[in-house]
Formats: sequence, C-alpha cells, structure tokens
Amino acid sequence: MTFTVSKIRKFFSKFLIYIILFSLGCNCGFRQSPLERNQTQGPNIPFLVSLPESGEYFSEIKKIPTGFYVRQVYLNHSSKLELSISQLTVSEAKNWEEIRFEGKLSIDESGKYFRFRPRLCRIFTSKNPGDRWTLTRAYECDHYEFLIWKSGNGEIRLVPGPEGEEGGLKLTSPRSGNPSRIAAIVLKVDSLITSVWGMRLSRVRSGASVYLEKQDGRKIDLKSLQTVETTGEIKTEKQGVVPGDFILYTNPSGDAKPLAL
Repeated sequence: MTFTVSKIRKFFSKFLIYIILFSLGCNCGFRQSPLERNQTQGPNIPFLVSLPESGEYFSEIKKIPTGFYVRQVYLNHSSKLELSISQLTVSEAKNWEEIRFEGKLSIDESGKYFRFRPRLCRIFTSKNPGDRWTLTRAYECDHYEFLIWKSGNGEIRLVPGPEGEEGGLKLTSPRSGNPSRIAAIVLKVDSLITSVWGMRLSRVRSGASVYLEKQDGRKIDLKSLQTVETTGEIKTEKQGVVPGDFILYTNPSGDAKPLAL
C-alpha cells in the first residue's frame, strides 16, 4: 500500500512540474501586438490598397470638453523607411501635451501596406505655443503595432488609431504637399496671431516663404513670425483662416531635411 501511494505521489509531482513549465513557456515570450492577439477579429483591410506616398498627413481636429486634440503622421520612404506618429492635446488642465511614437517601419509581405511597431513613446508638455517642450515621461510601447495604407488621393488609413480606435484613423495631406515643403495645421486664430503645429517645423529656416492652403486648394501668402520645435506663429490675415487649414513652408534652399537627420 505504501509503495502504491509513493508511486501516485511521484506521478502527480511530475505532472505538476510539466504544467508549471508549460505555463511559463506560454507567458514568458514577447508581448504580442494588439493586431496579433486575435486574428479572427483583426482589422478589415480592403482588397485594393497600396503603399502611401511619402509626406505629412493630419487628422481632423477633434474637440473635447476642455479643449481639442489632433494627430499627425510623418512618412518618408523615399530614401529610408521612416515614420513618426504624434498627437497634440490642448486643454485647460494639461495645457499643451504632445505624445510621440517612434519606432520601426517595415513593408508587409503582401507589399500593399506598411507595418509600424513603436519602440519608444514619449510625452512632452508646455505652457503655451512657442514654449519649448519639456519631456515628462517615456515608456516602452513595443507591444503596439499599426498598419498604414493608402486609402485615397492624398489620404491614408492608420489602424488601429493611437487611442485604440478599432476602425482606425483617416489622415490627409495638403494637396500641394511634398517632401521639400514643411507642412503644419492651423490650431487657433485670433486677431493678431495664428497658431500652427507640425512635426517638422524645427526644419524651417530664416527667410522661408509660407502660404495657406484652403480645403478647396486656394493658396494665400502669409508672414511667419516664429517657429519653435513643433509649434509656430503666423501673422493673422483677414482672409478666412480657420482651424484645420494647412500651412506650407518652403526654405530658401528649397530643401527640408527628414526628421531622422
């Protein structure tokens, strides 16, 4: 009887060890992307999609109870695979807050869209437009993954959205935008100053020409007052400038370096 009980104990001891080892093996790997966790409920990618052109793409400005937020994607694959995602939130409580996603861009096996996996997410804050950003937090975010494809003329789709929107996010580029021009979006307009925002505004040089591009394609020459990192100020003109309009800068040299340089 003792011998039988001993055998049973050994059997269950080994069985328990196998269960523990199997459990560890399943849970100690890399964290999966939200797009990989459930393939049956993954993003619905249209059949006819293609790689988007290099450029700067902006979302609509969305209002929140205490302010607004807007997103931007900078894509450069003319010389190297480079992509950055940024979100600006302006509110009474947090003042100005900018979240930047930086990581690795690759072409999907199908050759029809990009995969972007951030390595680092950084949060910056400032009191007012024109102030320099202060880094307040940085964290690893390699468990995220985004898909990016061309969804129309001058339009891309980012899936999922930066805040987890399952349907993704639509972003558009200025009609006359190209890698040699630096793009920004109008945020606020008062009687004297128009505030703008764009990831590459730090690339604007003294003497750069600047014009406003309306949604219907009309262009209006403007005067730049200053650019500080990703924010800028332009002299307000009484020609119907509204939040959401695009601003395009052209340096005297006609060159605008990508973010990676």
